Amino acid sequence: MQLNIQKVTPETVEVQGQVVARANAEGVMLATLIATAGSSKPAQEAIVSQYLDAGLSAAAFPAIVRSIETRKLAAEREHAERLKDAREHAERVKSYESTPLDEARRRAKRQVREDQYRAMGNAIRSANGRSDFSSANWLENS
Repeated sequence: MQLNIQKVTPETVEVQGQVVARANAEGVMLATLIATAGSSKPAQEAIVSQYLDAGLSAAAFPAIVRSIETRKLAAEREHAERLKDAREHAERVKSYESTPLDEARRRAKRQVREDQYRAMGNAIRSANGRSDFSSANWLENS
């Protein structure tokens, strides 16, 4: 149930366009709204949550207030955990980024390694006496 609670003053409250005494809104009206919600805990919590958000007291229903506060605390913890995970992830990603100098060093190291492999391959082919072998020559010779 969506309540329209506005103009909360120390003496009066406007609920659904009707101006009532604050004591009446926090007492009889809240009890009636909770009774109309029946045994539906989510509906009861929605009503009490709207009262709390408007700055009204819901001390008559401590169990519902406690469950709302518990849920809000769990949501805050989950939000804090997600922020912490996001910060840690950003730090990890930042460590993956490299400078152009690092990339040039890796490229040079890879080039040296490829040159070594190419030289080893040439040495093996020349030792076998088939130095002119390549895939293109193989297709022509068959």
